Amino acid sequence: MNKSMVRFLLSKLLLIEAALLIVPLIVALIYQEDRTIMFSLLGTMAILILLGSLGIVFKPKNQHIYTKEGLLIVALCWVLWSFFGALPFVFTGQIPNIIDAFFEVSSGFTTTGATILPDVSVLSHSLLFWRSFTHLIGGMGVLVFALAIMENSKNSHLEVMRAEVPGPVFGKVVSKLKDTAQILYIIYLAMFAIFTVVLWFAGMPLYDSLVTAMGTAGTGGFTVFNDSIAHYHSSLITNLVSIGMLAFGVNFNLYYLLLMRKFKSFFGDEELRTYIGIVLAATILIWLNVSGLFSSAKEGLETSFFEVSTIMTTTGFGLTDLTVWPLFSQFILLLLMFIGGSAGSTAGGLKVMRTLIISKITKNQVLSSLYPNRIMSLHINHQPLDKRIQHSVLKYLAIYLAIFIGLVFILTLDSNKFMVVVSAAASAFNNIGPMLGTDKTFAIFSPFSKLALSFAMIAGRLEIYPMLLLFIPKTWSKT
Repeated sequence: MNKSMVRFLLSKLLLIEAALLIVPLIVALIYQEDRTIMFSLLGTMAILILLGSLGIVFKPKNQHIYTKEGLLIVALCWVLWSFFGALPFVFTGQIPNIIDAFFEVSSGFTTTGATILPDVSVLSHSLLFWRSFTHLIGGMGVLVFALAIMENSKNSHLEVMRAEVPGPVFGKVVSKLKDTAQILYIIYLAMFAIFTVVLWFAGMPLYDSLVTAMGTAGTGGFTVFNDSIAHYHSSLITNLVSIGMLAFGVNFNLYYLLLMRKFKSFFGDEELRTYIGIVLAATILIWLNVSGLFSSAKEGLETSFFEVSTIMTTTGFGLTDLTVWPLFSQFILLLLMFIGGSAGSTAGGLKVMRTLIISKITKNQVLSSLYPNRIMSLHINHQPLDKRIQHSVLKYLAIYLAIFIGLVFILTLDSNKFMVVVSAAASAFNNIGPMLGTDKTFAIFSPFSKLALSFAMIAGRLEIYPMLLLFIPKTWSKT
């Protein structure tokens, strides 16, 4: 293993995080916040700069990155960024417990949106902004962002990006990896900027618009107020956020096709059509089921569409009390937690593509029992899907279920409520945020459970394998 290159790249990434902390520092200056907050941000930056500078003093002779190094860099980067990103909260005392702060920032970078805070008003403007800013950076990917700005344009970083971009298949939109990272981030940030302006014109204050847009773009769900989107009492804002969340749950490679005027490829994409179909079907079923809880059919449809959008895209914004909804509707939302958004989007979950592949494999297996001599092929977008990818999806599902069940076992030590435990595990592992069956935050869990949930959030965001490798001794061997 090329440990020197792992050290070198991680050190660069720590310096990038130090630079990103300038943003909340500017917010602190604008709002003329207490010196303690300024010093906490500057102190964290100083630690990151010191460690990062020490790590890049000696440039590795061999700069090639193999699969193992790529996976390791991705996993360690997300853990380190979450840890150091939590320090300002600890230094200021706004989240004094390091495990709680690590949970909160892990939730931010992984765009989960789960929180241990019963009241977000305890946070200053700058740290509340930093909390949501982690959504914006983590949404498209910490390493994708780094590759977009690093000077090395070689495809030696392919394994790093491959390990972080969600979905069963990794594809570059152009031949050069750095160009791919830049194009994806330009599209992503342009959509974020447009959505910020749209929310501002819709009546949100500028600060709120920025925070909400970051939560929407990263499909994370952190907001300015405890009651989330419900605070604004605006049908327009609610519908705009619903549409915005769905837009960021689409594979960003498709937006590139749209820019290239390849409309047939965009609208003919099988995953996109399945994604929209699931959203429409779930919205209609829930609307019919909860119609008696609302004063009008319009309000019921609006709320149903919002909740389906926020859960399907794993954003986790809040609008209404889901604990009073019928079990049928809550169960649909629980299923959507597992499906998640599209591959190559900022959303979490298994991804629509994997769900589509699994359903087609299941169909083929059933048909093969009726026609044992027929050769069954599987097609996605009219193209045959390689058997290797099919097998990798099934293996991923097996590992996914094993980790999920283990996480549920851990959480049962802290709660006897089945819906709370299952939805908490699903929420963290699928990067969603809210729990079903309770109106409390993740503060109800023990420190050990919070650590397990934190690692589950990172594992879910990184498609499991990079985080698993951290705990395998062979990963750290020289060969």
